Amino acid sequence: MKNVLLLISFFVFSGLQAQNGPLPENKTLREVLKKIEDFNKAEQKRDSSLARPLGSHGEEDAKRNFDFYLDLQQQLKKMDVSKLSAADQINYELLLYSFEDDISSYQFKTYLNPILADGGFHTYLPSMANAPMRSAKEYTTYIDKLKDLTRYVDEHLVLMRKGLSLGISQPLVIFPGYENTYQQHIVNDATASVFYKPFAKKPVSISDTEWAAIYASGKAAIEKQVIPAYQSIKTFFDKEYLPATRKTLGAKDLPDGETFYLERVKHYTTTDQSIEDIYQTGLHEVERIQKAMQDVMNEVQFKGNLKEFIAFLRTDPRFYVKTPDDLLKEASYIAKKADGQLPLLFGKLPRQPYGVEPVPADLAPIYTGGRYSGAPITSKRAGHYWVNTYNLPSRPLYTLEALTLHEAVPGHHLQISLTQELENLPMFRRNLYVNAFGEGWGLYCEWLGYEMGFYKDPYNRFGQLTYDMWRACRLVIDVGLHAKGWTKEQAVAYLSDNTALSLHEVNTEINRYIAWPGQALAYKTGELKIKALRKKAEDALGEKFDVRRFHDTILSEGTVTMKILEKMVDRFIADSKK
Repeated sequence: MKNVLLLISFFVFSGLQAQNGPLPENKTLREVLKKIEDFNKAEQKRDSSLARPLGSHGEEDAKRNFDFYLDLQQQLKKMDVSKLSAADQINYELLLYSFEDDISSYQFKTYLNPILADGGFHTYLPSMANAPMRSAKEYTTYIDKLKDLTRYVDEHLVLMRKGLSLGISQPLVIFPGYENTYQQHIVNDATASVFYKPFAKKPVSISDTEWAAIYASGKAAIEKQVIPAYQSIKTFFDKEYLPATRKTLGAKDLPDGETFYLERVKHYTTTDQSIEDIYQTGLHEVERIQKAMQDVMNEVQFKGNLKEFIAFLRTDPRFYVKTPDDLLKEASYIAKKADGQLPLLFGKLPRQPYGVEPVPADLAPIYTGGRYSGAPITSKRAGHYWVNTYNLPSRPLYTLEALTLHEAVPGHHLQISLTQELENLPMFRRNLYVNAFGEGWGLYCEWLGYEMGFYKDPYNRFGQLTYDMWRACRLVIDVGLHAKGWTKEQAVAYLSDNTALSLHEVNTEINRYIAWPGQALAYKTGELKIKALRKKAEDALGEKFDVRRFHDTILSEGTVTMKILEKMVDRFIADSKK
């Protein structure tokens, strides 16, 4: 995984790939993909020769990535795009998009800041213990990674020390609760570590003698490498990072921050919208959704204003469950109900299944209400819809339908799984994630719930509006924090006053926006574009409009930029008229 943004993106399983897929028609594009494949192989060979199964992440690695992708970018920009086929024009634009993170990461030195408010370089490591292991080779590979963990952590701490010295760090205000990401892995007994999970039971395929050696080696690696590595993270944060990290909030306060934020806005929205236009769009959306919220309040005959209604929703026990299992059961029922509605709206469905699981305990206190955790299509595990069961009084049932439709189906699981199965695409596109498309699709799917028979209860309908309002507020808050000098208190007040999100989730969300400039703009930008394109198709086609064909078209090229998506829908309209 190439940098902090990809580390935290929960659906990117590997770096840019070029192999195992139909090649572009254009010779130059084929050569670029071959260069990427050779570069990745060389990097893997280098890490293997250095006995670094967790990969290299030093400054020299960031510079090598930057030089390589900048050279490819310059090579592509010399091409005459008008001479490319329609398919290769998409390949061309998405190759350029995929280079942006590596180039930006080095230019603005964000590789020196490999953490976010709800994750970081160390937070994906525990997921290694969830991989199914049955052979001695699989166990040996896992143990080798455990043995490499101390070096891997030390390498990142070197980067963070350099970042501190240059003023490139996360704001101090986002860190309450962050200690959970490392503290839970500092245990006195290796058998209490999450990394011990694969050693808890001997596979039947491994002999007793072989198992004794594997078990001893794995337990020793946890004791001598894993636990000390997390202890070094704690010591670093306690003694170095937290006392010295910045007290400012916005991206504009970073070195060359205004330019950095502009670049991130363009990257995450995939548009040329100005920052002020995005801000004004957010204000207009907030006003529109407030009116719809008032309609629901009138429907349930609530006596009071919006702020009082939100306070009622946050405190009435009817909207909350008593146990984590109850919340998981509710989410599972909604997910299964959504499964049953998919054939009404989609002609093509994914083969890969998904499950419902709680957010891992080490992440839950600082995590969002739910998230999709994907899996490679070739792996031995399914995708998972994670539901946060921490702090149950902050997990209202009235938002659960919208959350499930976004994170599971027809949202992230359906879209990401289908993308991985698109054998007509080069491999790099099957693993690519364009935030404006993916998150815009997830938000569009929340709205699609009305066509799927959800939100019949007015409180659940208010929950959907709360989620819609939440994403509208993001347009205002992200720009406010990173370009207009907002304080955290302003941002918290704006989100808590306008949505029925719990106050716990409001604070974790604001921390996320502070730590991840621009990403929050992707959701509403993408959703508005998909909705506008659907209306364009409906108006143009009238009775010829087929919603299943429309959705299949939207998902037919994997994740794409908004510019590409508009061209796809224009072709859909023209073809449908024929």
